Amino acid sequence: MGSLQDALLNAGLADESQAKKPRRDRPAGPRSKTRPPKGRKSVKKGSESKGSKLREESDLERAYRARANAEKQEREANKRARVEAQEARRKRNQALDALVKDRTLNRKDADVPRYFEHLGRIRRVLCTPDQREQLNRGDIGVVNLRGSYLLVALETLAKYRGIAPDLVPDLSPREPDDDGSHYPDVPDDLIW
Repeated sequence: MGSLQDALLNAGLADESQAKKPRRDRPAGPRSKTRPPKGRKSVKKGSESKGSKLREESDLERAYRARANAEKQEREANKRARVEAQEARRKRNQALDALVKDRTLNRKDADVPRYFEHLGRIRRVLCTPDQREQLNRGDIGVVNLRGSYLLVALETLAKYRGIAPDLVPDLSPREPDDDGSHYPDVPDDLIW
C-alpha cells in the first residue's frame, strides 16, 4: 500500500527520521482544542510574515468599516434631506390650499378647454367661453394645485406666484421661432 509518507520519501521531500516519528491522530470531535475554529487563523508567536499579514487584514478591515460608516452616514443624510423636502412640500401645499380655498373660479358647467404648456407638457383647464376670453386677455390666471389646474383672480395669482412660482403656468402668447419669413421679398430687378 503506497502511502503519502512513501511518496514523500521516494521524492526526497522527507527523510527516514521524519517517517519514523509517531503520528498524532486528531480527536474524533468536529473541532479540537488544538485547531482554531473555522474562519479564524492561528498565529504562532515569532512568525513575522503572519503578523504583517494580520496587520494588513486589520487595515483592510478598518478601511471596509470606515467605508461602511461613510455610506451609512450618506444614506442617513439623504434620508433626512428627503424627509425635510417632503415636510417643506407639505407645508407649502397647506399654505397654497389656504390661499385658494373658496377663491377658485372653476365652474361645474365649464366645457371649453384652454390648452397651455406647463412643466414641459401640454395641459388644459376647462372654462366657460367668457372665462376663456378673460384668460386670453390676462384678466384671470391659472395655478396648479396637486396636479389640478384652477382658475383664480389676479390678486390670488400674485400671492400664489410668491409662494410657488413653479406651479404658475405662463399663459402669455409666444412669438413664433424666427424662420426668416419676416424679411421682405427680393425685388425682381435685382441683379447679383
